[in-house]
Amino acid sequence: QIMAMKESSLIVQSIVIFYLINLGSAFTFPAKCKKVYRSFHYDEHEVTFGERRLPDLHNFHPRSLTILDASFLELPIPIPLIAEESLWGNIAVLSAIASASHQIGQKTFIGRLLGPPVTAMAIAFILGSIGILNPGGSPGAKVVQLLSIQLATPLLLLGVNIRECRQRCGPLLAAFILAAISTIIACLTAFPFCANSLHKALGADGLKIAAALMAKNIGGGLNYVAVCQSLNASPNAVAAGLCVDNIFALIYFPLTSALAAGRPDISDNIKTQSDHSPDMLVKGKAKEIESRTPINPETISAALTVGALATWLGETLGGQAGALPISTTLTILFTVICPRISKCISLSGEILGTSLLYLFFATAGAPGLSIADSVRSAFLPLGVFLSLLYGVHGAILFLVRSIVLLARGKKVGENADDEGAVLPQRLLVASSAAIGGPATACALAKANNWNSLVAPSLIVGNLGYAIATFAGIAFHTYFSKVIP
Repeated sequence: QIMAMKESSLIVQSIVIFYLINLGSAFTFPAKCKKVYRSFHYDEHEVTFGERRLPDLHNFHPRSLTILDASFLELPIPIPLIAEESLWGNIAVLSAIASASHQIGQKTFIGRLLGPPVTAMAIAFILGSIGILNPGGSPGAKVVQLLSIQLATPLLLLGVNIRECRQRCGPLLAAFILAAISTIIACLTAFPFCANSLHKALGADGLKIAAALMAKNIGGGLNYVAVCQSLNASPNAVAAGLCVDNIFALIYFPLTSALAAGRPDISDNIKTQSDHSPDMLVKGKAKEIESRTPINPETISAALTVGALATWLGETLGGQAGALPISTTLTILFTVICPRISKCISLSGEILGTSLLYLFFATAGAPGLSIADSVRSAFLPLGVFLSLLYGVHGAILFLVRSIVLLARGKKVGENADDEGAVLPQRLLVASSAAIGGPATACALAKANNWNSLVAPSLIVGNLGYAIATFAGIAFHTYFSKVIP
């Protein structure tokens, strides 16, 4: 009897292990499915769950357990935990993911490595894979996805000031334009080599994701999702492109930091109407940021009004496909025509827009395991495309710098203050602003104590936000005609 009890205990342990092994696969079934179709074989003795047949305990050897397709196992909890039709349940979970991703992305090693957007997508992916959220998405996730990106774009652009670029950035503006052109040339060079493989892996989404990646590497994540939304890319393809791009970013940014290490700060010698030195420029920008109207109900309401109005006019004038480009244009025009108003509400718009952007990335990971196939099939072609993008981008910057120095009859490092836009510090900051956005460029300048480049890096990065979406859509339009 004691031996029988021990063997019975082993059976229970085996059943529990079997349950845990198959738990993940159960969550990929439709929402109302609560069964896992499996059975055990113990040597010659079979246990079929749902019936009362048990193995002969005297002849049972638990180590000979194998799993075969057969009967079923009832799960005690509903799958998914948050029902597909629960609108507010899904919105609540996605909002919690967006909030947690910001904290994890800033305070943990893995979070800092991935960044808050990818952290949000990863958390949602896990919850969608283990059955908390509905595998394949939900109506609630679609509502949040559409609302978040359409509102986030105009809200984040409220801080863009085109006039500042020419007045305050000096040679860094030329360096950024060179970096943006380098990305465009790199994508024009890379896509013909990868067009067939991208089409095989992603279908029509291959060109859409390539266009979105070009926009991202001129502006930032905002432009990536804006282009994907404008071109109606599938959620799985959006997630695949973002995952692969972040892997390459983990190589690019440490390399940029290594190239920047040990280089001194520079003197921009920029003169404006009120500022006559780089130090005054940085102080003036800091005072400007501090002087922005703090967040309060009035500024939040005003920012939401401008964002909603721009979105409505975008949809009215351009339809679903042209909504984001038109709302982008209208918002930029608003910041140019009404700079004081946009400055007052820009901080509220920045906070609201960033929060909505994290929500969008959470919805991108919500389909769970259904994303895995897209990432696996698209990893190689997207990897080749991004390798060429980053490689050609860097090669063009290096080549232009070499040509300019050769034309001036200078050697590398000689009279560095006269190198203008091709000075390594400016090129590295400009490249970071294009590839990673204003926050990344500013972080690079601060980390190396390039105080004269901190404020200009934010300005040129915002310029990238303003132009990248249009560049990505133009790229898609061109290649959809050239390579049908």
